[in-house]
Amino acid sequence: MVSIALKNLWKTCIRTLWRLIQLLLFIIIVPPLINYASLKREAPLLGQHGLPYDIGHGQKLFLRCRGHGSPTVIFDAPTGMNSDIWLPLQENLKKTTTVCIYDRAGLGMSDPPLSLTFKQKSNEKEDKPMKHRGMDFTVEKMSEDLNRLVSVTSQQPKPFILVGADLGAIVTRFYAQMYEFDISHLFLIDPLVETLFDNEQWKDYWYNKIIPRLHAMQLSAAVGVNRILVLTHMINTPLVTKISDNVDDNNININHRQKHLLCNAAHISSAIREHFYMNETFSQMKLAWRMKAFPSNVSVTIVNRRQYDKNLSKDLNKIWDESQEYLRIQLFHNRIQHRFIDSNDKYFIFNKPDLLESLIKDSISQWREQKGLA
Repeated sequence: MVSIALKNLWKTCIRTLWRLIQLLLFIIIVPPLINYASLKREAPLLGQHGLPYDIGHGQKLFLRCRGHGSPTVIFDAPTGMNSDIWLPLQENLKKTTTVCIYDRAGLGMSDPPLSLTFKQKSNEKEDKPMKHRGMDFTVEKMSEDLNRLVSVTSQQPKPFILVGADLGAIVTRFYAQMYEFDISHLFLIDPLVETLFDNEQWKDYWYNKIIPRLHAMQLSAAVGVNRILVLTHMINTPLVTKISDNVDDNNININHRQKHLLCNAAHISSAIREHFYMNETFSQMKLAWRMKAFPSNVSVTIVNRRQYDKNLSKDLNKIWDESQEYLRIQLFHNRIQHRFIDSNDKYFIFNKPDLLESLIKDSISQWREQKGLA
């Protein structure tokens, strides 16, 4: 009887173990597969509000332009974010002039950067090596990508008013250094400044706090956990709008696209790389500054919130304020303006677009008056 009982107990343990293994395999395999299939199905639908433009060698960047006329306003998003953050402001300005938003390489609906060793197929006997176009995920490469996108491929009306936030502000500054005669005005919204990492506290916060969180998010997205958390409303996307509030006649659903990107490990990977190579970006900006003074023909408006981030320590906020003061002093000439925004909202660009709308419209009117087009 004892042996029979032991055999039955053994069989029960084996069945239980097998069921646990099956459950574990289900958890490991099924969510990632469902997430991958969902991403493939969603991507073509969620990118219909704009167009992919080939910037060379088969790499395509997402661009959405609305409105008509000059100057062309071009928006560049914060670090690791896609162009959705500018959609409400684009809709407000499209009746005034040409307004464009785009996704940097690897983010949103844009292709990731191509390897520098990639060889383009040609009809010639030997393939031509790809021309070196800067280090991926750094400001040098980003500004060249933007130039090819708006000046070569899509050929938007010049001059440009560039509006950049965070990392996007560095891209617009670098662009103005390289292509000064294409630019009439820069708007730098809470801009990252190349001296920020000169302070070890900010550098430590960036590399030991922000990037590890992004790595955890990327892993969670890769295994399909983010999709489960999104569906169960356990995590929220950074940009949220009411489903009934469509930002244009094409019924763009920002919520769905933001959820898609939160579940997309490739998008998060590109966001991580933008953060990781920030030190190199700062070095490139410093070099550009030493080689060439900021063009005096380009007017600049720096826009800051009165407190950069209420969740940061006083020391980190103070260091941030010092970097903004440095930027204003170094860029000083008689066409610099500085504006404060009364908002603590990190995403005020999206949630309160009217705070910037009047400033940009004033810049458009001033340019047209100078050209006798008003």
